[in-house]
Amino acid sequence: IRRAAGDVFVRDLGSRNGTKVRGDVLRGEEKLVTAGDTIHVGPAEIVIAAVTRDDAILAKGTRAFAEERAEDRGPESVERAGDRDEPPAEDGSFAFDSVVVADPAMQKVFRLARRLGQAPTTVLIAGETGVGKEVVAEQIHRWSARSSGPFVRLNCASLAENLLESELFGHEKGSFTGADRRKIGYVEAAIGGTLLLDEIGEMPLSLQAKMLRVIETKRVTRLGGTTEVAADVRFLCATHRNLKQEVTQGNFREDLYYRISTFTLQVPPLRERPAEITLLADLFATHVAQRMGVTPPKIALDAAEALLKHAWPGNVRELRNAIEHAVVMAEDGTVHAEHLPESVLRPSEPMPIESARAMKEQFAEVERKNVEAALAAETGNQTRAAKRLGITRRMLIYKMAKFGLKRGNN
Repeated sequence: IRRAAGDVFVRDLGSRNGTKVRGDVLRGEEKLVTAGDTIHVGPAEIVIAAVTRDDAILAKGTRAFAEERAEDRGPESVERAGDRDEPPAEDGSFAFDSVVVADPAMQKVFRLARRLGQAPTTVLIAGETGVGKEVVAEQIHRWSARSSGPFVRLNCASLAENLLESELFGHEKGSFTGADRRKIGYVEAAIGGTLLLDEIGEMPLSLQAKMLRVIETKRVTRLGGTTEVAADVRFLCATHRNLKQEVTQGNFREDLYYRISTFTLQVPPLRERPAEITLLADLFATHVAQRMGVTPPKIALDAAEALLKHAWPGNVRELRNAIEHAVVMAEDGTVHAEHLPESVLRPSEPMPIESARAMKEQFAEVERKNVEAALAAETGNQTRAAKRLGITRRMLIYKMAKFGLKRGNN
C-alpha cells in the first residue's frame, strides 16, 4: 500500500490467490483506492479510512461554496466559517493523512460509522477527551452522500457565550455594536454538508433551545435578522461528558439530548486499544519528521515498551504530543525511552486485565520484529545485532529461541 500525491494505491506483489480490492482480484497489478474501500488479503479485511485534516483545504472548499451563492445574497455573504481564524482541531494542529484502525473495538466503531454515513440521522459521538471523536465524525461525513459538501466543525467550548450565538447562526449588519457587516454563521457555512458541534455538552442552556429548533426545522435566523434561511445541514455532535447525567443535573436540555442521541457512538479510550499504540506512534513520528524535514526515526524496543506500559489519560492527543517531543529529542534517527516526556515514563494506573494481556501480546510482536530487523540489518551477525539492540549476545540468543528465529552467524 503506497501513497502518492494524495492518492492511495494497492499493488499485489505476486500472491498465490491474488489481492481483492472492492471484490475485484488483483494479480501482480496496482489499483487506486479511496476512503471506504475494502482490501482482502487472505482472511484479513482492511478498510481504507483516509482522512484529510488540512484546514486550508476546508477553507478553500467552503469559500468556493460561498462564492457560488454570493450572486443570490450579495457580496457581504461571501464570508464563510472557513474564512475566519478558527481554534485548532480538538486532536491536533497539524494534518494526519490516515487513521490507524487495528483494535477490534475501533474496527467496530468504524464499521458503525460507515453504516451511519449512509443514514441521515443525527449522531452523538461520545468518548474521553483526545480519543479521536472528530476523526470519527469526519469519516462519517466522508462516507455520506454529503461528502462533496463542506465538513465544518465548531468547538462549543472555545467561545464565550456572547459570541457563540453569533458564530453559530451568523448576524446581520448593525445587529449589535461592532457588527459592521453581515456574517454567515457555522450553520450556513455547512449547507449541503455536515456540521460537527464538538463538545456540545458545553453549550449554554440559553442556546440549547435555539439549537434544537434549528436541528428540527433545518432553518436558521441570523442574529438581528427576521428572515429564516433554509439550512440543509446534517448535524453530528461530540462530547466527553455524560449527557444523561448532565440532563439529570439540569445542565442540559432533555429534549435536545433525545434529539441528538438518535444514535450514540462510543469511542474507546487509547488504553483499551493497545494494539494501536505503536502503530499510531510510527504514524505520528513519520508526520512530525516530515514537518521537520528529517528522515522518520525508528522507535526502539525500550521506547515501544514504555509506550505500551503508559495508561494514556490524554489518549491519542497525549501520544501525539509525546512522539513529537521524542522526535525532536532524538538525534541518531532512533527514538529511545529517554527521549519520551517524563510524564510518559512515570508509573501509570494499572490497566484492566484484558488490556494488559493485549498489551503484552503487542509488545512481544514489537520485540520480535525488532530482533528480526536487527539480524537482517547485520546479515545475521549476532554480535553486531545485539549491539544494535543494546543487549548482550546471550540475551539476543535467548530472544531468538523465544520467538523461534533461526540462529545465524556468530
